[in-house]
Amino acid sequence: MKYFRTQGIVLRYTNFKEADRMLTVFSPDRGKMQVLARGCRKPRSRLLAASQLFCYADYIFVKSKEIYIITQADVKDSFYDIRNDMERLTYGTHILALTEEAVNYEEGNFRLFYMLLQILAYLAYGEINPEDVAHVFELKLIDLLGYRPALDRCIACGSGLEQMNSNKLYFSTSQGGIVCNNCHSRVNDGYTIHKNTIQTMRFILGMDIKRLGVLKFSRMVRNELDYILSAYLNEIIGKPLKTRSFIEHIKNER
Repeated sequence: MKYFRTQGIVLRYTNFKEADRMLTVFSPDRGKMQVLARGCRKPRSRLLAASQLFCYADYIFVKSKEIYIITQADVKDSFYDIRNDMERLTYGTHILALTEEAVNYEEGNFRLFYMLLQILAYLAYGEINPEDVAHVFELKLIDLLGYRPALDRCIACGSGLEQMNSNKLYFSTSQGGIVCNNCHSRVNDGYTIHKNTIQTMRFILGMDIKRLGVLKFSRMVRNELDYILSAYLNEIIGKPLKTRSFIEHIKNER
C-alpha cells in the first residue's frame, strides 16, 4: 500500500454515512484531490479539525482506486475566524469555489496554492473589507489563468488610456479589456468603468499580494469591481457560481 504526504487546503466537503466526510482538498503538488476522512465527525476523532472547510494541514494519504484516504493529519492553520464571521465566511466560500473551478485533478499549482494561503490569512486575521480581499483574489486568479485584462489602451482602436479624454469608458468581458466611447457601439459589449477603477486594477495586477494591506477601495471602485469581475469570471469559467448568487442575495437583504 502506497502512502503520500502533501500539504493541502480543504475546499469543500460532503457528509455521508454516520461519521464520514468526503473532502475536496487542494494540494500544491497534486492539484485537486477527492479525499475520504473516515470517522472524522466523531467528537474525539483526530481528523475532525483537519476535515473542516479552509483547514490548511500536512496530510498523509493512502490511495484506494480513484480516491485518497486520510491516515494522518497535522493542522497548520484552521483559519477559524473566517468560519466565525458571516461576511468573511460568505466571501471565503466564494474564494474556495473559484479555486476549485481553477485547479485540475492530479495537476499541481504551487503559485495558486500559496496565493490562496495568503488570501485566507488576510481574510481571517486582517482588517481589510472581506469584499476587497475577494476582488483582489478574483483579479489575481484571472491573471493566473491567462486572461489578464488589457487596461492600457482601447482593445478596438488602440488608443492609449491617456488619449481617452471622454469620461465614458467601458470594460468588455467578451474581449477582455477596456473600450473607448467611440468604439463602444461597434464592440456592442461593455460595463461602465471609471479611470480610478482601471488604475486600481492595474495596481493590483502589478503588486505583490503581500502588499494587499496598503489598498484602499472607494465605494465606486468596489462597486465597479464587483460587477465587472463577476461578469468577466462568468465569461472565463462559462457559468455563474452559486456562491456569487448567494453574495448578491445577502447584499439585497441589507
